[in-house]
Amino acid sequence: MYKLITYIIFILLTSKLLAQEKIDTINFKAFTVVDYAISENYTTTKIDSAAVASSENLSDLLQHQSTVFVKTYGAGSLASVSFRGTGASHTRVLWNDVEINSPMNGQIDFSLFPSFFFNSAELHHGASGLIDGNGALGGSVLINNFTPSYTSTAKPFSLSYHSAVGSFGKKTNGIKMAFNQKKDWFLETHIYHSIAENNFIYKNISQKNHPEEKLENGNYFQYGFQQAIFKKIKNNTLGLRFWYFNSDRNLASSMVVEDHQENQKDESFRTLLEWKGFTKKWSYKLSSSFIKDNLVYENKSIDLISNNESIFFSNALNTKYFINNSSLLINTFKVRYEYANADGVDGVNSRFNSSWLSGYTKNFKAIEVNIFNRMTIVSNYQNFIAPSISVGYTLPKIKTLLLKTSWGINYNYPTFNDLYWNPGGNPDLLPEKATMSEFGIKYILKQNKKITLSSEINYFYSLVDNWIMWQPTSSSIWSPTNLKKVENKGIETSLSLSKKMNQLQFSFKGKYAYTKSTNIELHQQINESLNKQLIYVPKHQFNYTMEIGLKNTQFTYNYRYTSLRYISTDNNWYLPANFISDIALSQKIKISGNTKLHLSFRVNNLFNQTYQSIAWRPMPLRNYLFNLIFQL
Repeated sequence: MYKLITYIIFILLTSKLLAQEKIDTINFKAFTVVDYAISENYTTTKIDSAAVASSENLSDLLQHQSTVFVKTYGAGSLASVSFRGTGASHTRVLWNDVEINSPMNGQIDFSLFPSFFFNSAELHHGASGLIDGNGALGGSVLINNFTPSYTSTAKPFSLSYHSAVGSFGKKTNGIKMAFNQKKDWFLETHIYHSIAENNFIYKNISQKNHPEEKLENGNYFQYGFQQAIFKKIKNNTLGLRFWYFNSDRNLASSMVVEDHQENQKDESFRTLLEWKGFTKKWSYKLSSSFIKDNLVYENKSIDLISNNESIFFSNALNTKYFINNSSLLINTFKVRYEYANADGVDGVNSRFNSSWLSGYTKNFKAIEVNIFNRMTIVSNYQNFIAPSISVGYTLPKIKTLLLKTSWGINYNYPTFNDLYWNPGGNPDLLPEKATMSEFGIKYILKQNKKITLSSEINYFYSLVDNWIMWQPTSSSIWSPTNLKKVENKGIETSLSLSKKMNQLQFSFKGKYAYTKSTNIELHQQINESLNKQLIYVPKHQFNYTMEIGLKNTQFTYNYRYTSLRYISTDNNWYLPANFISDIALSQKIKISGNTKLHLSFRVNNLFNQTYQSIAWRPMPLRNYLFNLIFQL
C-alpha cells in the first residue's frame, strides 16, 4: 500500500524536491513573492555573497566562514564536512532546494563545487535539519543562486570576467552573462575552467629529519557551465536551470605510501525546473530536478578501473497558507527516485524516497512557536513521526534579546553502498536515529546605521542511535553494522561587529565551537573506543575574520584554529592542533559608468605552518593567489 501511494505521488508531482525553507524574494514590476524563512529559533549560519565571491570552492568557503569541521585530503582532493561531531554522511547539501547527496554513499565532495556557480550559502545546525530533509543528523548546507528581478531598475545586460592565477600552477577563468528583459525574460550563463599542478613542497614527517619533498600526481583539470532561463507569467514565474561540471584529477599518494598513480574523473549533470507563485493567502512551488553523477576511479599500479553512476529524480510540491499575519501552515510533499549502477553494488539498485513535511508557525507577540513533523517512506523503511519543535521568546523590555530552544528527531537511512556493496553490504541495517536539542541566547544591536553588533551562544545535545560503522569481519571483509550509540554535546558561540566612521569601515566576525563526541554504548564490546572522542572530531574550533575598508580599498585577515584530532579509536594517536592565518588586499576601480575592475591578492597559510587535515596527507605551505574581476 505504501509503495502504491509513493508511485501515485511520483506520477502526480511533475516538479522538484523542495528540501528547505528560506527567504526567496522575487521582485516583479507590480508585486513581490516572499517565501517563509527558517525561524531564528533555530541555529543558522548565513554567508553573504561577498564572502562567497572571495572563496575558491564550497570547501574553502566553509573553512573560512564557519566552525563546521572540513576534512580534506589536500589541495584539490576530496573534502567532506562534519556538523557537531556527526559523520560526513549526516550532512545534507541542497542546491536551490534540491538535495544533491549521492545515494551511493550519502555524501558529496565539497571541493567539486566552485563558488563561481552560486551566490549565497547558509548552514542549518541541529534540529533545523529536519526542515531540509531526512538524513541531516548534524546539519545541512544550502547553496543558492540569485532569483531574477524583473523590476524597472534591473540591468538589461551584465557581464563579468573572473580570472585567478596562483601558486603551484593554479589558473582559473570564468565568464558570467545575464540578460534581463524587464517585463518577461531573464537569462544567465556561467562558464568556468580551472587547472592546477599542485606540485607544492612539503615536509615529510614520516621520514627521519623530516626532509622536504615535492607532491607528485596531484594535478587536476576542471570545467563546467550553468545556464538559467526564467519567464514571468502574471503572478507566477517559470524557471529552468542546468549545471554541468567535469573534473579530471590525479590523486596524490600519502606520505607513507609510494605513488599509486591513482586518477578520478567526476562528471555531473544537474537540471532544475520550477514553477512558483502566489494568490491572496497561498504561495506555492512545484518543481522537478534530474541529477546524474558519474565517477570513474583508476589505479594503474594494480590495474583497477571502477565505474560508479548514480541518477535521481526529485519532485516536490510546497504550499504555504497564510492564516493571518501571525499564523502560517506549511506542507511539503517530496518524492525522490534513486538509482545506482556501480561495479561494487550488487542486487537492488533503485528505490523511492518519499516524505511529507507539515508545519505550523504562530507568533504570540513576544513568543514564536514552530511545530513540524516529517513522515517518510524509504524503500522498506517507514517512519511517520519525526517531529521538530522550537520556541523563541523576545524580552519585552530588551527587544533585541532572544531566548530560544529547539528539539527534534531525524533519521538517516542506509545508502546503497551500506546495503548492497559486494562484498560486505548489509541489507539488515536499521536507520540511524538522532534526537537533538539545544538552548540559546541571541542579541542584536543596531545604532544609527553606523554600528551593528550581534552575538549568539547555543548549547546543543544530540544522541545518535544505531550509528552505522564499517569494520572488518572474521573473514577480513569490511561490512557495515549498527554498531554504536554516540553522544554529541557542546557549545557554539559567535560575535559580529561592524562600525562605520566616515569613509572607514571596520568589521569583525568571530566563531567558536566546543564539541564532545563520544561512544557511550557499543552493540559489540570494543572497550578501547568506549567513552572516547570520535576520530577526526576536534573538541575546539575557532575562527575570526577582520576587515578594514577605506573607500575602495579593503584589507582582510582570517585566522582559523583547530584543536588536535584523534586518529585512533582508543585516542592514543592524534594529529596536532593547527592555526592558519590568511591575509588579502583588494582594490575596486571604477573605470566608467557601470564598468568596474576588482583586484585582490591573497596569501594563504601566512606563517608557513606544516599541518594535516587527514593523517599523512600534506597541506600546502605558504601560497599565493591573485584575482581579477572585470564587470560591465
